[in-house]
This record gives sequence, structure tokens and C-alpha cells, in this order.
Amino acid sequence: MLFIKSRNLTLDQSEILYIESRAKKVEIHTERQNIEIYAAMDELEGQLGEGFYRCHRAYIVNMDRITEYDSESITLTSGDRVYLTKKKYGEFVKAYMWHLQNGGVSGV
Repeated sequence: MLFIKSRNLTLDQSEILYIESRAKKVEIHTERQNIEIYAAMDELEGQLGEGFYRCHRAYIVNMDRITEYDSESITLTSGDRVYLTKKKYGEFVKAYMWHLQNGGVSGV
């Protein structure tokens, strides 16, 4: 669960597709809604744990919701694409493969 203090909201992490940083706000994208809050990406990244990966300074993705990736982007079950920093590509592939081998869900 992810607890968002500023909105008194508790969100099931499995519902999160990805999180996007926009200036001082963060937008949490889920299948049903987008939730805009004031939060730091570092703080959210720490709360989310191993099932999520910070693929770019502006994006954190739920690895269970990845359907495809290449050296520049990650595609999620919603069809949304987010940037993947080139310098993190190798690290991402290792983390994603570990995730899949250790019980992660995948549409790939």
C-alpha cells in the first residue's frame, strides 16, 4: 500500500501503472484514474520497493505492468510509453529479468 499524506489516500501498489514527475507535482497513473499530488520522487521510490523501477528522473514504473521495452522507452499495459534513460538500460534489463524470475507478472 502507498499512503499519500497530502490527500489522506491509501492506494494499492498493484493498481499503479507508473508515476510521473511534473515540476513540483507528481502524477500517479492507475488504470482507473490519475492522481496529482505534491511529493518527491525519491520519497515515493523509497516507499514503493522492489516491484517498481526508476527508469528516468521523471518516471517510476510498476514492473508488473510492463509489456515491452527497448533502449529508449518502456510500454505499459495501458499502452502508455515512458522514457528509459540510456545509461540505465543495462541496469533496468537486469532488474526486470530478476523481477520476472522471482515471481513478477509479465505480459512480455
